[in-house]
Amino acid sequence: MSPHNTYCDTKLPIELDCSANSTPNVESVENAPSAPNTKGSAVPGASQDTQALQHDYDTVLDLIGFGCAQWVVLITSGLLLMTVINETMGMSIITIASQCDFASTSVDKAIMSAASFAGIGLFSYIWGYLSDTIGRRRVLVYATFGSCLFSVISMFMPNFWLYVFMRFMVGSCVAGPSSTTYAFLGEFHARRHCALIMNYASLFVGVGMTYVPAIGWLVLSMDWSVQLSDNFAFRPWRLLMLFNLLPGLIAGFILLVLPESPKLLLSVHKDEEALAAVNWICKRNTGKDLEQFGVKKIKAENTMADKGHITSKSCFETVKHIWQETRPLLQRPYVLNFLVCCVIMCGLFISSNGMGLWFTEIQNRVSMSTSENQVTICNIIADTFQDKVDLTNSTKTCVDEISTRSYIDSISLGLCFVVGYLLIGGVIKLFGRKATIIGSMFLSTVCCVALFWLLDPIAIVVCLIVFLTMPGLCVSMLGSAVVDLVPTHLRGKAVCICLLLGRTSSIFGSNLIGVLLESSCELTFGLFTACVLICMLLTVTLPI
Repeated sequence: MSPHNTYCDTKLPIELDCSANSTPNVESVENAPSAPNTKGSAVPGASQDTQALQHDYDTVLDLIGFGCAQWVVLITSGLLLMTVINETMGMSIITIASQCDFASTSVDKAIMSAASFAGIGLFSYIWGYLSDTIGRRRVLVYATFGSCLFSVISMFMPNFWLYVFMRFMVGSCVAGPSSTTYAFLGEFHARRHCALIMNYASLFVGVGMTYVPAIGWLVLSMDWSVQLSDNFAFRPWRLLMLFNLLPGLIAGFILLVLPESPKLLLSVHKDEEALAAVNWICKRNTGKDLEQFGVKKIKAENTMADKGHITSKSCFETVKHIWQETRPLLQRPYVLNFLVCCVIMCGLFISSNGMGLWFTEIQNRVSMSTSENQVTICNIIADTFQDKVDLTNSTKTCVDEISTRSYIDSISLGLCFVVGYLLIGGVIKLFGRKATIIGSMFLSTVCCVALFWLLDPIAIVVCLIVFLTMPGLCVSMLGSAVVDLVPTHLRGKAVCICLLLGRTSSIFGSNLIGVLLESSCELTFGLFTACVLICMLLTVTLPI
């Protein structure tokens, strides 16, 4: 339900500033070592004219100004984030619309929903590592077009398990934009613009969550079927996957004309390529070349990156290098706070994504309830479960319709995320980050507890939306806390690992609901309530 964005930096990320932090409200890294000779100090063997024409990267960006180039990168990054949301959370609608074609049970739906998250969890770190070695842009291009290709193939999968496998492959590719987009975006902006840009990018997460039910409402309102074989019919829910991948396809084509991240090129000492990339930004923003601003060279980043990390061909050496860089997180003085953050992050993802994948299903059952009296949400679920049992034992036709009200409720959930991201910065300034996280999780807990007794359908949907939105917003705030709790050279990896564990826990949460919701509804909501409450109490212990 949240961007779940991360910068999986597997080298020492001295260039982290905002890009190492995957979260929208993260402040730029202030204690990162600055590049040498930032004022054109003397360089042995260089003429005074050459020295005067050397500029620091941030200085050049300030000289060029914020303009068209940054907006293009921002919109492209936003479309990539929308793709991640569409391909993962979009399954909340697909699982319902496909249940007759696949004769799927609740457990089958949980497996189908979790397939993409499994791919993201397994491949995020790999894509993050590749983004450091072969480049951010190249990773985004390969991963984005790969996800589009597998998504198109999945449209034509005739049986359940082939479909699940293709959704896993989609997730393995979507892991690329999920792990690299914020790094790519942040490295095109000066540090002072980072926090604002990350907030703008995060709005696309809410836009994506609004787009998914809105386009689903449009496509699934059609009633047609194309029989391609004796046992395979192409129905509107398959076409819906094409609309879900469109933002990624558009972003992929835009990426083809964008340059590589200049900051990454500088960090690996590809100075000429970096200069060309910055010149591309300059031309789009000002219509002039860098030379007209007196810039002929940009100083290389003073990174501590181990060149063996970039050039090593041995898989064993690569794994060993990654472990050596990650190991300090599991040692004092960082291990306790880091592990607590990981546990909290898992709880947030279980609540927001695990339950979020079932939001449309639950609301669809509530809206289609035939009970004449107002009853609790668990009574409604129990009644619909009994209806499904009766349907199985009869000759009635399978129903895979989604009610209009379910679409409206899902759109409302997406809009709540948009509003939440717009307001969260001001709330943090007023109450502080720690108090905001605790307050958000307390409100989420109260709403989940209220679901045990609420009878009014409107009150039920409001509490469900608040319960899902609050943990989703806390993901970004906790990510910024992780950045503050570890030193510069561990920040990228710490955020990456936290979010990888969180995504993995989404699979657990989704499958837990699939197994327990119909048979033990009260126990299911009780476990999710306890999960958020434990996360709130653990947050109290963090020095943030």
